[in-house]
Amino acid sequence: HFVAEAASALLYVGDGRFHLESAMIANPELPAYRYDPYGKVFSRERYETQVMHAARARAIERAASSRSVGLILGTLGRQGSCKVLDGLRERIAASGRSCVTVLLSEIFPAKLALFADVDAWVQVACPRLSIDWGEAFSRPLLSPYEMNVAMGSAQWQATYPMDFYANDSLGPWTVNNAAHRPAPRKRAAVKVVATTVATSAAS
Repeated sequence: HFVAEAASALLYVGDGRFHLESAMIANPELPAYRYDPYGKVFSRERYETQVMHAARARAIERAASSRSVGLILGTLGRQGSCKVLDGLRERIAASGRSCVTVLLSEIFPAKLALFADVDAWVQVACPRLSIDWGEAFSRPLLSPYEMNVAMGSAQWQATYPMDFYANDSLGPWTVNNAAHRPAPRKRAAVKVVATTVATSAAS
């Protein structure tokens, strides 16, 4: 979602704001506009970036003191990533915290409230869930990136990273990061042997 430095504005054509908001979060310095081709409406759009940053910082601070962490692997579509989950589980264990893994197709506050002994949650599912709905949960509901910040294995970014599916993402908490891609196979060297075929002159 990062826009080239030469851009001076964001223009989104479509109804709704979901995808536009992701671009606005990744490019907070650019003014954003939306044209709705169905309603024939052109509008200036705004996103409360600082409010979102403050909310996520509070959740991270609470999770930093957690002793028990719940890991959620989303089973809806292809949102969940076992590689990201495994990496998180290893880093959480290395930090001295206990960890429980839960598989869920949908994540609701009432479901997570049943786990009274979990101090903080990390969801490997919908990339926007923690940003959009994190405040609705009684305990911190972090993204993999945020949990790495809470554990001190990543730095908080002044511009919130929206690189969930990027090949050049900031760290192994995203599915297409280099850490999760298979190493390229080395091709066996091909040996070329020159041969000479003798021919006899026609009699």
